[in-house]
Amino acid sequence: MKLFGKRKEQTESGRFAALWNDIKRSRYRKGLIRHFEWPLVIMVLVMSIWGIVSIFAATGSPVVEGVEMSFLEKITTQSLYYPRLQFFWVCAGMVALAAVSYFDYRLYGRWKNLFYWGNVIVLALVKFTTEVGRGAANMFFQWGSGRTFQPAEFGKIAIIIALAQVFSSREKPIKTLSELIRMSCYVGLPLILIVIQPDVGTALVYVAIYAILIWASGTNYKLVVGTICIGVILVVAAWYVLNFSDNFRVDRIQVWLNPDYDINNSGMQTYNARLMLGSGGLWGKGLFSVGNFAALNYVPDDHTDFIFAVVCETFGFVGGGLMILLYLAMLLRMMYLANHAEDTFGCYLIIGVMAMMFFHIFENISMVIGLMPVTGIPLPFVSYGGSNYITNIMGIGLVCNVAMRSRAGVARQARPTINPAKLVR
Repeated sequence: MKLFGKRKEQTESGRFAALWNDIKRSRYRKGLIRHFEWPLVIMVLVMSIWGIVSIFAATGSPVVEGVEMSFLEKITTQSLYYPRLQFFWVCAGMVALAAVSYFDYRLYGRWKNLFYWGNVIVLALVKFTTEVGRGAANMFFQWGSGRTFQPAEFGKIAIIIALAQVFSSREKPIKTLSELIRMSCYVGLPLILIVIQPDVGTALVYVAIYAILIWASGTNYKLVVGTICIGVILVVAAWYVLNFSDNFRVDRIQVWLNPDYDINNSGMQTYNARLMLGSGGLWGKGLFSVGNFAALNYVPDDHTDFIFAVVCETFGFVGGGLMILLYLAMLLRMMYLANHAEDTFGCYLIIGVMAMMFFHIFENISMVIGLMPVTGIPLPFVSYGGSNYITNIMGIGLVCNVAMRSRAGVARQARPTINPAKLVR
């Protein structure tokens, strides 16, 4: 028995040593900074600063008409509570980006089970151990003086890493229905825990990540089409079930189908958001102008979910268009980096992050302008919120990690020697 116990201790000690050596081998190495993905980080920083200014405008106080004040005086009389907090999250996000980029991204793939099951456990804990909060939901851990932490946000990174590793380790794309069902069950476990919180918006992000990775992995298109058809049938069935209930999501869909539906109650937020969006005109009203909808608090949660309406009111159609173009440039840059990744795992990581960003951007802007139903999905790097900002910046850290180490890998390869005479036909 003693011999058996010693062998067990030696085995555990050996595993720990191997794990520690794996971590040390995956650390940042001198010279990698030359290959860092600065263009993407600069775009994110521009969006973040723009977001702080927009949050400042959204949480400002009304300016009194007829009172002469300089622009500097207007700024000094406004509250800095939310912009200051968002600035803190931006600084914390830069630290998180550096931390995610420090270790080789392949290490995260080898730890996929830790990320996946850790996410599942934390999602179960937040559902069954926390008090019911806003919207009758159990989705936040409380900390500090009224601060909240949302595990489902960080779970997006966990599911991206897990799915990227699973897809990259497959020798062939998914060809059969049984394979697709097994993969769907893998995603379905954390997804169900999020739906029952309930947090439908975040659940939709998980679905979008899974759907785009399924498509990118080359899954049999007949299975994809069949799954879409089943999804449409389930959505229609769910709509009829919800239509006979008092669920607030039914009102959101009614507002989406009919923009003038119940504008004094459930439709007020989206109706006023469109008024705010259009009132900016071509160039916008500017910060803290008289009669700003943002300062008059016409739209609840305008500094979070409806921040794009504030952007358009403050900076106009030109500002809103520039923001969309900047997002498009960011997504195209990620697509380019995915195409130049050194391995399939890195490629899938970038595609997963790109899917998360795309769905957030598309859904948030679309719900503000009335193209999609309202969901609690913030605009990346612009909306106020710590959990979402840190999650998004960690995603950017993964992209920078893959890009940096892929370039370093290419740089280490010997360049081929070409005889100029062979080039002459």
